[in-house]
Amino acid sequence: MMMQHSRESAPPYLERAHERPALTPGHRFFPDCLRETWARWIEWAMKTAGADAWFVTLTFKTEVSHYRAYAILKAWLHNLKQGYEHKTGSKQLRWICAEELQKREVIHFHLLIFGIGLSGLSRKRWESRWENEDRISGFCRIHDAVRGAAPYLAKYINKGDEISRGGYWRGLVTPGSVTCCQPNSSVKFSDESQGISQAAG
Repeated sequence: MMMQHSRESAPPYLERAHERPALTPGHRFFPDCLRETWARWIEWAMKTAGADAWFVTLTFKTEVSHYRAYAILKAWLHNLKQGYEHKTGSKQLRWICAEELQKREVIHFHLLIFGIGLSGLSRKRWESRWENEDRISGFCRIHDAVRGAAPYLAKYINKGDEISRGGYWRGLVTPGSVTCCQPNSSVKFSDESQGISQAAG
C-alpha cells in the first residue's frame, strides 16, 4: 500500500537535512568528490537561473521499466514546457532530474525546474496532470526550490548517469570552480564526471 502524502508536507530535502555526513576538507556537501562536484554544479545552475524554481517529486504506483518511466516523464515535461511557453511567452524553461529507486524497488524522480514566470503556473494543476498522466503515475508534489535541493539531488548519484538535464541551456558555461578536486588528486573522475564542467556549454 502506498503511503498518503500531504500536499502541504515539506520537501524531502528539508526533512532530511540532519543526515549530512562528515565532510572531506574543502568540501561543502559530501565526503566523496563525485557527489560534491554534482552538488556544486546543481547549486551553480540554481544561482545562474535567476528565475523561479520548483522542486518536484514524481512517483509511480507500481514497478515500472526505465523506458516507460522516462517516456511518461518526457510527456509530462513536454506538456509543462508547452504550458509554460503559452503562459509566459518564453521558451527558456530548463530542468535537472535525479532518479531514485525507492526501498520498494519502484523508480521515482526529483527535479529542479527553472523559468522566469514559472510561479505564475498552478502547481496543483501540474501535480494533477502527473497523477493523471498514466494509469501507473503516482503522486506529484511541487515546492519552491531552495539551496538545500542541490545536495539532495546529488546524493543519489553512484555513477554519474542518475542525473540528467533538459530544456534551454544554450549560452551557459559552467565555471571550473564546480570541480572540487585538484587535477593531481588520487580521485579519478569518470567521463561523466569530467563532463560536468562542460555540461551547460
